[in-house]
Amino acid sequence: MGDQKRAVVFGASGLIGSAICRELAKRGFSVTAVGRNREKVSQRVPEAAEYFEFTGKEEGIGKIINGSEAVFNFSGAPIFKKWKGDYRTEIYESRVNYTSAISDAIKSCENPPTLFVNGSAAGIYGYDRWDDREITEDEPAADDFWGVLVREWEESANKAGSERTRVVNIRTSVVLDSNEGALEQLVKVFNRGLGGPIKPGNQWFPWIHLEDEVGLALFPLEKNDVTGPINAASPSVPRMSEFANTLGKVMNKPSRIRVPVTIIRMMFGDVSDLLIKGKKVIPARAEKYGYVFRFPELEAALKNLLKK
Repeated sequence: MGDQKRAVVFGASGLIGSAICRELAKRGFSVTAVGRNREKVSQRVPEAAEYFEFTGKEEGIGKIINGSEAVFNFSGAPIFKKWKGDYRTEIYESRVNYTSAISDAIKSCENPPTLFVNGSAAGIYGYDRWDDREITEDEPAADDFWGVLVREWEESANKAGSERTRVVNIRTSVVLDSNEGALEQLVKVFNRGLGGPIKPGNQWFPWIHLEDEVGLALFPLEKNDVTGPINAASPSVPRMSEFANTLGKVMNKPSRIRVPVTIIRMMFGDVSDLLIKGKKVIPARAEKYGYVFRFPELEAALKNLLKK
């Protein structure tokens, strides 16, 4: 491989992780793709140079990381699915424990990566209440389940920090993609003619196009001064009613039906709070560092995703 730089991506079979792998490969990196199922990872990311399986418990992961330029961790059980049973344990362990194991591995390296980018979440600001304040990275963590989860998740990532390793936590909002996640589910509802805002309708809906999610994750490779938490959310934050109207316009579908909370809870369970109690999360630090969003406006983002 000569002087080719190497990057390690955990969670490589997921929506964000696989997209990061593809973009790193385009930029000339040798990509080591890591996931809980090696076969699934190799199928999802054929662009990678090598594949490994890691559930968060195996020893020796430091050998995979050692000598790499950067490590990206976007692992974790998917949020937007209908959960049954003790979903909180799986969500917690697949993020906090898994990330902690990666941090320990980074610290054990003789030649640790210069950069560790951890996929965190805007849920750190909580869903116990919502208001109209602009939420920047200076907002303290909430005391509800989501706030505590993400705070401990970031603490696990920050353990890897040292004079040789810079840590960045990407606080992801709702990632829009046409094939997976919340938008895919909402499109199904609109296609049945049942589209409309989720009640009450005046809650905020922080979102980010998948391309900007990847762009922000890789941004610290370009700027060595980027560190700490970064809100991954579009600078244009709509109300839920505006989001529904725009989605209906782009799809040429009605968007007049106000969707009861009970319907959303049937689809997503308790994680519905992410859609029902959204806050006005803005990317203050991303803009301060000079990141230029490819899709800052909702309508253009939806057209790009749904008109392909």
